[in-house]
Amino acid sequence: MATVSFWGGIGVIGSSKILIEQDGWRVLLDFGLDFTPGRGLFRGPVSPRPGHALKDRLRTGGAPWLPHLYRPEAVQGLDLPGGSDGRTALFITHAHLDHIGLTGWVDPAVPLYCSPDTQRLMEALAQSGQDVEGGHPRFQVIPDGGTIAFGPFRVTRYPVDHDVIGASGYAVETDDGILAFTGDIRLHGRHPELSLAFADAVHGARALVIEGTTLSQGFQHITIPESEVDRRFASALAQTPGLVMMTLYPRNIERVTAFLALAQNQGRRILWPEPTARFLRALGLQPIDSLADTGLDEIVAHPEGYVVQMALDELPLLLDLPTGPGSVFLHANGEPLGPFDPAWEVLQDWLKWTHTPFWPIGTGGHASPDDLHRLVEWVAPEIVFPLHSQEPDRLIPPPGTVRWLPERGGRRYPLSGRSRRGTP
Repeated sequence: MATVSFWGGIGVIGSSKILIEQDGWRVLLDFGLDFTPGRGLFRGPVSPRPGHALKDRLRTGGAPWLPHLYRPEAVQGLDLPGGSDGRTALFITHAHLDHIGLTGWVDPAVPLYCSPDTQRLMEALAQSGQDVEGGHPRFQVIPDGGTIAFGPFRVTRYPVDHDVIGASGYAVETDDGILAFTGDIRLHGRHPELSLAFADAVHGARALVIEGTTLSQGFQHITIPESEVDRRFASALAQTPGLVMMTLYPRNIERVTAFLALAQNQGRRILWPEPTARFLRALGLQPIDSLADTGLDEIVAHPEGYVVQMALDELPLLLDLPTGPGSVFLHANGEPLGPFDPAWEVLQDWLKWTHTPFWPIGTGGHASPDDLHRLVEWVAPEIVFPLHSQEPDRLIPPPGTVRWLPERGGRRYPLSGRSRRGTP
């Protein structure tokens, strides 16, 4: 009999960790860090202790207490067996920390799979000094539509659309049917056909685990297509006589590429903080100019020729830049990620102090509530588990699909039994 249990993503956005077990074999989907700005034991100036990071996370519930998963030296002194048992494999949906952030602690003998683009991003991050906590993971890649046979399981990876390249959904074949996991998914991005093809491929699954990020925002969530984000960026460049500043999430490579071309078309160069510049260069993007290489004097003399990507820890730089009514600050889903982040208020205070206009132009990487419901209808699973949400109960499945609200850790939900009506 196959079971599924949940070790993250319960009542929070992110931190996904889904464990499928059968006959002593285990498949773990995603292995992310908790992402709860302003909440939790590790916030503000408090962070896990050097040399004790994994142990601190394990002892406070920030990492799952699962045997035969972590490197032995990382769990030394705990009553938790480390090292591989030869019967556990991990599959990662995409390169966001709330899905991949704990992979640096995984024992190298545990197979760790992802898409080719996810591996590419992680290699570039490592080259730029931004590797995940614990050390560089050893990934194996699965091509689009590729299947891995592991013990009693067959795991197939499908590309889906998200705001990072290489995003994936998975179908895990068990003796009790298919469990499908969307990962983070959307229908309003550049490649909605990928998400639709995934939904079609897993139609009729025994169980569907679906992200529910936007359910937490009620049904007032507004999504715009990426083409509209591009248009708004181009409009800001054309209408701003002075300096354009922005915060763009650097792992959104397709948006970075689009913004580079749009800025170049209007005679502006985008200047990046040095760590971001190293990351983008490692991916082969060009032209990539760093803020340090250009110099403040040049920017002050010719603000109309530049777009400056702002890092949160460099906000005092606003005191030296040509800010004010002739400039604009664009928020394109960079840090801080939203008003829920305590740093959002800090950013707004700096913009008020420097009299800098603010314009949010981004769109999210997560399906709207309406699109989440459409996806469930198209897949038509027997069971749906809403995850990765502060309010998963807002997902209302169609007739014929049973909704189970997962509990964190320990509780194993059986996938056996067939019932399209009533409790499975």
